[in-house]
Order: sequence, then structure tokens, then C-alpha cells
Amino acid sequence: MFGMSFRFEHRLEQKQVLRLSAEQRLQIENRLFGLRMELIQALRGDRYQAGEACPSCGQKLSAAEIIGGFNQDPDDFSTACVACQRRFNPRLICFGDGTRIELPFYCAMQVLARLPGKEMLSPEEFLKAYPAIYRSAIVHHGGLCQAFAQMDIVYPFEEISGWKAKVVSFLGRLSDKMIADCVNVSAVTVGNYRRKLGISRYRKHEVLDDLEEENSSGGEEE
Repeated sequence: MFGMSFRFEHRLEQKQVLRLSAEQRLQIENRLFGLRMELIQALRGDRYQAGEACPSCGQKLSAAEIIGGFNQDPDDFSTACVACQRRFNPRLICFGDGTRIELPFYCAMQVLARLPGKEMLSPEEFLKAYPAIYRSAIVHHGGLCQAFAQMDIVYPFEEISGWKAKVVSFLGRLSDKMIADCVNVSAVTVGNYRRKLGISRYRKHEVLDDLEEENSSGGEEE
């Protein structure tokens, strides 16, 4: 009975999401990306910023728009502006320990294409030799282990330790799979931990409800 109820709720949620406008979907994507970057910061200590202005027309692009504009071509490093359609090479900015580092922002496919042959580099060695690939792998895939796994390559180094205490505030706010991708465990493991703590599962339509509530209450004011 529980399984049937879960599947019904999931199908209902999918229908609700399909009825969303393009603007609402973009709002959800940006909110989820922001939460995922907060999770990565909690896990790794570094903060990432991927949104920037188009150098041609000045349009401010969100991280979701920049990622959506990639061609997923291993050799095309550009993204498209949603306003003027001009293509440019985006940057990924990393903040940590009082530092600010700007790097080329690779798409998910470009990261994977550049991994083979590097699997014996420790995370510290990888970061030093290939900082843009390393940082982009974290943003798109959650980490090196997860990225290498997509290439059927075992990465023998541990990247995250003590993850349970670090993800508590994100349980139910992100899907179990989103969190699992960032800590290199299964979604079932995260789900079991979430249920043990009595936290309800993530529902995408609730993100939009939160956004609408913030907008109606003047949440954009600082």
C-alpha cells in the first residue's frame, strides 16, 4: 500500500510540474541549484558562483541559464545568452578561506571527456593540476568519484567524510538523489537516514510554494 501511495504522489507531482510555466521552472531550477551549492559549501567549505552577465548585451544570466546554454560538446566551451543569443565562455568563481578564484566553467560533458588517465591523482593533486576540471566536476557531478563513475572508472580516493551531520539541514529540501550525488552514496542510504530523522521527502512543487510566498511577502528586499 505504501508503494502504491508513493507512486501515485510521484505521478501527481510530475503532472503538477509539467503544468508550470517556463519562468516557474527556471525559478525552481535556480533555487535548487542555489541549495545544491549551499550543500556543497557545507560539505567542502568552498562557495561556488556560476551566474554572470553576458559580455555582449549585459543580460544577467543565472547559473541554470548558463548551464542550459551549453551545447554539451567536449570541444565547445561556450554558452548562449538567453537575451541576445550570442555565445561566450562562462566563468566559475570559487570563494574559500578569504580567496576568490575565477576559472573556466566546463559543461558536464567536457568534464567527463577530460577525466580518463587522471584517476590516480589524489583530490589535492587533481585540484592543483586541473583546477577548472576539478571545480566543474563538483558543480555538475557532485565530485570526482561520481564523475569518474559515469565513465566506468573507479576513483580510489575519499573526498567527503562525516557527511551525515553536514546534510541534516538539507534533507527534505533537496531530493535524496541530489544529496546522494554530492556525498557519493546511494539515494536509498540518504532516504533511510532522512526517514530515521523523521523528515518528509522533498517535493518539487513545495519549492515553488516557498518562492511565491517569499515574493508575496517582499522576500526580495534585503
